[in-house]
Amino acid sequence: MKIYDKEMYQKEQWIKAGLMIAVVFIVGFLSGYIAHGFEKQETVNNLEQNIYRLQQELNEM
Repeated sequence: MKIYDKEMYQKEQWIKAGLMIAVVFIVGFLSGYIAHGFEKQETVNNLEQNIYRLQQELNEM
């Protein structure tokens, strides 16, 4: 009976470790995805500001 308990404990620990790795990966992936979205939005905003500024300069000519 002790061998069976030892095997079950080892399997349980392996499953916990696998789940922990999966959760950490998912959290990291999601945070990176969100940060990437904010970075892209900042780039778009900068480009829109440049376009607006250039249009104003063209209108002044």
